[in-house]
Amino acid sequence: MSVDIAYQVVEGVKSSKYGFAIQLDESTDVTNCSQLLVYVYFTQSNAAKTELLLSQGLFSTTTGKDIFNVLDNFLQQNELDWGKLVGCTTDGAPPMLGRKSGFQAHVKAVAPNATAVHCFIHRFALCAKVLPPKLLSFLNRVIRIVNFVKTSALNTRLFKLLCKDFGSDHICLLYHTEVRWLSRGNTTRRFFELRDVLLVFFKEKKHDFQKDLEDEFISRLAYLSDIFGALNHLNLLFQGPDCTVTEFISKLGAFVRKLDLWMKNVESKRY
Repeated sequence: MSVDIAYQVVEGVKSSKYGFAIQLDESTDVTNCSQLLVYVYFTQSNAAKTELLLSQGLFSTTTGKDIFNVLDNFLQQNELDWGKLVGCTTDGAPPMLGRKSGFQAHVKAVAPNATAVHCFIHRFALCAKVLPPKLLSFLNRVIRIVNFVKTSALNTRLFKLLCKDFGSDHICLLYHTEVRWLSRGNTTRRFFELRDVLLVFFKEKKHDFQKDLEDEFISRLAYLSDIFGALNHLNLLFQGPDCTVTEFISKLGAFVRKLDLWMKNVESKRY
């Protein structure tokens, strides 16, 4: 069945009237294995389609040349023409965007008319990582508290039982993972939802972390949770099928106007 689906995708790309575009990313999974994912965007029956074109592990180096060779071999095996490539989107890592030896440089050599794009969702995620020193220090404190609970099997079990006693909607905290773009928002939101359980947990353990869960700490936590939640919501709006550039511009413009409104509300102390 999977072979048949792959065949249909390849045939659809071949018959695409206006060529095709690709978007790809290389990342390391939890087993330290590098994985390459390639999605293809093409037209079929007067409709735009997005499909998974290639998923393959990279078992040695992950330079731009290595990534290009994997994709080049796939295209040759399936008789797909580089000349029909009209666009290529990647993240901003040096192996992808390097001017001399990056993946995009190798693509330009075989498809000079293709437009190279740095994924704007990735650029947006990079911007969202920048925090003022005080908030960054606060976020690191939240991460240390989460790790204290999560890295101990005993603490995890005790915290789970306490959550059930409180009738909480959740029974565990969430690890912060830097590589996952939505992690900050998910981690701080779950932490805020379980703040009362955490306070009781650390009081029972007579741990110094209980001093952190005071009014000022909770206020900053609520602020970070709200901001990261808004950024995550915007990030998710940029994902999914059948989205166009005009829709992206409209959504981004609406978010910028919201920022102006929020700033005015803060200045006038209307929270």
